[in-house]
Amino acid sequence: MSETIYDVTVIGAGPAGTQAAVSASHQMRHVLVLHSGKVSFSRGRAYWSKSVEIEDAPVFPGITGPNFAKELMRWMESRPVVNFMLGDKKHTTGIDIKDGMVTRLTRDNDLFEIEASTAALKKDKPMQLQHFRSRTAIVASGFDDKWPDIEFQADEKRLYKQYATVFRYAGNRKGWHVCIRCDGHLHVNEHLALLGVGDYIYEAAIGAQDFTDKITILTNGRPHGMSTSVLKQVQERKIQIIETKIKQHIGEKTDLLGFEMMDGTKLFFHGFLVDEGLIPNTKFLDGWDYQKDEEGLIVTNEDMQMLDSNGKPIPGLFAAGDIISGERNLIATAFALGQEAGLSASDSLRKWHYPNN
Repeated sequence: MSETIYDVTVIGAGPAGTQAAVSASHQMRHVLVLHSGKVSFSRGRAYWSKSVEIEDAPVFPGITGPNFAKELMRWMESRPVVNFMLGDKKHTTGIDIKDGMVTRLTRDNDLFEIEASTAALKKDKPMQLQHFRSRTAIVASGFDDKWPDIEFQADEKRLYKQYATVFRYAGNRKGWHVCIRCDGHLHVNEHLALLGVGDYIYEAAIGAQDFTDKITILTNGRPHGMSTSVLKQVQERKIQIIETKIKQHIGEKTDLLGFEMMDGTKLFFHGFLVDEGLIPNTKFLDGWDYQKDEEGLIVTNEDMQMLDSNGKPIPGLFAAGDIISGERNLIATAFALGQEAGLSASDSLRKWHYPNN
């Protein structure tokens, strides 16, 4: 167990986690950021832009995903840990950044105890665990997008490696996209393939209409699963639904061109979007009584404080970014939510508050 007791621990180093850490350190708090990227090989949506420049992020216009991640890290590194005097007491402020995938979050009296794996995960090897303590915690761990089981490597355990072939084509202008709002503008008046099932995939088709009327829905071998009202509108819009299973990608280097189907046909498109749902990165919250929606995303109050099943704020526990239920999954939104969480966590540590009466 680390001897240091941090004021704020931020779980996640994407835009929400970075902003939360910077905002809390700006209020003179000592902040620990646990960044799981090098440990779990998982990457957030912002990273998957890769060669596609992010055009709608504040402060970072025209930047690709990997460079965006580097700039976020530099921003946190610009606030190193230093000691200062406040009155006659010594305090610490700044940001400690550590590679760590959080495996468990518990609370002992007024302190959170965080267990994290701090070395890259390897098959058949035990995790290297470290423990940290903190007065408050901010969950900014986001989620992983579910990917289609095309050329799926089922013998691998880690999600990143399972979908290596899919990731080859992820985040390119001519490749897999996961956010129609973010990348739809790349395919104005072009033919888009949307992969998914049920009314859920039609939500992507609703967004796609801002960019094109040439849309095909692929179910990858499953029944479309759409409700009567949605299916009626799909037909009115003349959107084709293809339920044949996909055998493999057709690509050139990192550009995805189309698919070879199980029946031998080949289909070609200009753009590709997948929406198979998501996997919240919140397993470390197992055992906590907290509110979440049907997808597992966290419900908070206006101060970004997590709520228990009775709707009461959980002391010291906050959340921000894509992990929040009901918020747009956009970088600008993540920054705003991160700032609110960082400031709220910082404010909760103040000695003096307004009197109740």
